Amino acid sequence: MERKRLLPKEFYKYITEPISMEEVRLWVKANNIHTEKCELFFDFINSLYYFINTTYLGDEVIKNDKEKEGHFKWCWDKTVNNFKEEKINFNIKGDHYSYFWNFFVEGFYDNPNEERAEKLIALLDGLFRLYIPKTQSELDMLLEIYVRLENNLTVNK
Repeated sequence: MERKRLLPKEFYKYITEPISMEEVRLWVKANNIHTEKCELFFDFINSLYYFINTTYLGDEVIKNDKEKEGHFKWCWDKTVNNFKEEKINFNIKGDHYSYFWNFFVEGFYDNPNEERAEKLIALLDGLFRLYIPKTQSELDMLLEIYVRLENNLTVNK
């Protein structure tokens, strides 16, 4: 899919100006977004974040990208297995794994600190709360994450 190139003024609006709640509702409906899945997906992401943030021993102990990815993989596997115990199955591997690995490399591992970690989870929390005003940029990010997780989800009955 080819993306339209935005002029600087349009780009600024895209990332800073919230769209109306009516437009958000229409967007949610048009993209087949479900509130319950948003809650589930945020629970998954929040659990992953919790394990990453609380078990990371710092750059003094985890010194290279291979060790960072090992830590991320442990946190990922723990999160997936915890959900599996509740009969909610996310695939272990897939584009969702790659997406979140890259997301947490940029948002956490490359510069871990408490303030940055808190901003990261606040960003994700705001994305998945459909009643909070959002920019078009935030909606695009929400849709990208939602689709990746939905495509890698199997709920057992």
